Parts: sequence; structure tokens; C-alpha cells
Amino acid sequence: CGGWKTGRVTAGNGHMTENLAIWDRFADIDPDFTKDITGKDYKGTSPNAHYITKCLTELFGPVGIGFGWRVLAESVDHFGDTAIHWCRIEFWHTDRANVFESYGQTKMAYMTRGASGYLKVDEDAPKKSLTDAITKAAAQVGIAANIFLGRWDDNKYVEAVKAEFKEAAKPKFDADACETRLRAGMAKLKTKQERAKWWGDEKPAIGSLKDADPAAYAKLREDLGALVLVDADAGE
Repeated sequence: CGGWKTGRVTAGNGHMTENLAIWDRFADIDPDFTKDITGKDYKGTSPNAHYITKCLTELFGPVGIGFGWRVLAESVDHFGDTAIHWCRIEFWHTDRANVFESYGQTKMAYMTRGASGYLKVDEDAPKKSLTDAITKAAAQVGIAANIFLGRWDDNKYVEAVKAEFKEAAKPKFDADACETRLRAGMAKLKTKQERAKWWGDEKPAIGSLKDADPAAYAKLREDLGALVLVDADAGE
């Protein structure tokens, strides 16, 4: 799932506290698993519900073992031509004694707008209401919290989050594997000209090794200089 915050905060007394560790872990989620809210009277960002479940699983363990919920009540309320389905759930995590309630709701039936308006019925309303309740419960423990806090209303903030997740998704540089590959190439060098070409071709990898492991880089250069190589041009 991959939150990009450390989760540690400093309390006013100077001691480290873990009170916000869970909250900060996924306060921002991967923007690739969000979408803009459309068809509503308001704007915003909606997190992918299954991705939220993945975050919960990473934090607490599999559903039913580390977290879960049960529906306490549900009903359909009517307001003129509009019917709203709602449900109230009891959500728990870590221990089944750690519980709190959350609500979710969905338009179940309503008249569409325009001259040719018709009664539209959403047969998936109960499922959507439950998903809404779970998502809101997850937000109460910090998952996608910055969306609900309004921080994602700032485009610059969202771009920064995207950049963080993009950087985190890049493959990690493996200095040991890089050194092993470079030394395998060195072992095949026979001439000074081959060494010069090899150095030019491998310069990006050698530079990465230098940044990641200066000692390994220094030893590589030392061993490269110690190679006994012939001058291919000497015989011409």
C-alpha cells in the first residue's frame, strides 16, 4: 500500500509518541487509487474502497482477524421522489473490544434532472452504503485522512504526494548486485581500449555505486587500475 509519512511525531514534552503512528502511516494514499467525485453537488476526491481495505490489512492484518465490522442498523428514508439508503456499522481493529460506529449512505432512488427526467433506481445502494461506512471508519483511524481534512483540495499538495509515491515506486539500487555485475565485466577485459570503452559504457552504474557505497567504488577503481592489459594499438 505504501504510505509516505514516517508516522512519528514529537509531543510537547519532547518525548516521542506513537499516538499518531497509525494515523500518519496512510494519511496520504497513492493518488493512482483515487478519483475525482463527479455527479454530485460538491467536488472532492474519492479513495478506492478496495485499496482502503488493503491499507487496513497492512496495518492490522486480514479482515476478520485484524479488523472488521458488523451492520448494526440499516433503512431506507424517503424524501419526496428521493429514497436514501443508510447503514450504521460497528467497526473494530486490533482487538474486537476496540470498536466505534460509522455511517454510510447512498441515493437509492431519485428523479433525474431535465425535461425527460425519470425515476432512477440504484440496486447496488446497500452495498455502496456499506462501502461508504467502512471508508469513513477507516478515515477515523487515519487512512486517507488528508483527503477528508481538505488538504487534497490544494493541487500543489496533491502534486507533491504524487511525486513522493512516484519516487517510492522506483526500484531500489542494489549496490552488491551492481558491484558483482561490474566485476564480471572487468574480468573479461583484455586490452586498454576495452577498458576505456567499458568504463564509458558503465559510467552511470559506476556513478550509482560511488554514491551508494564509496568503499566498494574505491576498491573497484583500485582493482581496475591493477589489471594487466595489453595495448591493442601497439602492434599496428
